Amino acid sequence: MEEKTTMEITNDRLEQAMKEYIAERTKEKLTEILNLLRPTMLFVPAMLKAPNQPTPCFLKNSREEQFLVLYTSKEQIPEEPKSQAMLRMPFPACNNIVVQPELNLTGMVINPFSDNLVLKKELIEKLHEVDQKAAQMKKIKMTPAQFHVFVKKQVEFGILPKRLFTEKEEFVTKLCEEKEALINQIFAETYKEPKLYPYSEADYSVMALDIAEDLTLIRVDLPERDMTPPLCYRLYLTFNPLTKRAGYYTIEMGKEKNTRMLGEFGGDGKHIDHGEAPVEGAELQKIMDLARGGGESLTS
Repeated sequence: MEEKTTMEITNDRLEQAMKEYIAERTKEKLTEILNLLRPTMLFVPAMLKAPNQPTPCFLKNSREEQFLVLYTSKEQIPEEPKSQAMLRMPFPACNNIVVQPELNLTGMVINPFSDNLVLKKELIEKLHEVDQKAAQMKKIKMTPAQFHVFVKKQVEFGILPKRLFTEKEEFVTKLCEEKEALINQIFAETYKEPKLYPYSEADYSVMALDIAEDLTLIRVDLPERDMTPPLCYRLYLTFNPLTKRAGYYTIEMGKEKNTRMLGEFGGDGKHIDHGEAPVEGAELQKIMDLARGGGESLTS
């Protein structure tokens, strides 16, 4: 009885959030919906291929695109067309259906006959990827120090370069405007659990420079406490507004005592080793040379 009550309360909040989003489609309101969906059980109409083999139903639109159908409560389920079965499934399990390539789904639709909220497959895949990583982390026992290194590496060597090479000018502009607030937000969101996140906006320093017409350079200084190889002291993000070419460079803690290594990540995610980093006063010139196509490297 207690579980049912909790579910109804969660769905009431979810349904209200959906109505607010439909009235004003902002990123913040969509994020609220996704946060409410994650722990929620949903109703999924199904056909019975056999007495104990229900198969979820799909809804096809005028463009022949197919969507997984979900309902937030029994009240949202229409009288007609009547489904042979109604499954109760957690939202992550629904995501797992949508991402199956052989089903060729375009996404999912929630309450199609009232709110008609559509979540496209691209978004579902991102949510599914996060859930997979979270499940993997639960299986791997880590000390707090190991978890700290694991998350920081995810951001420094994965999330930030991926966003730069994917979003390019949009991300550069956003970083130039929001600076420390954006970097802090990205790290904090990756930690998932706020109590585990050891930093604040004040621990970061972001300096954006318009070097020339063909080069914007952003220097990001990171917290140095709890450092261990190969975490980064500093990051450099570059962008050429004329050619739209982006660059991502790292000043990493070396394995040898008191050494700092200069690295680079390409758009393919591969790490490039540029050897020992120059002294801090010469770093900027070296990054500018690399951004404009100079320098030697070793791919690792």
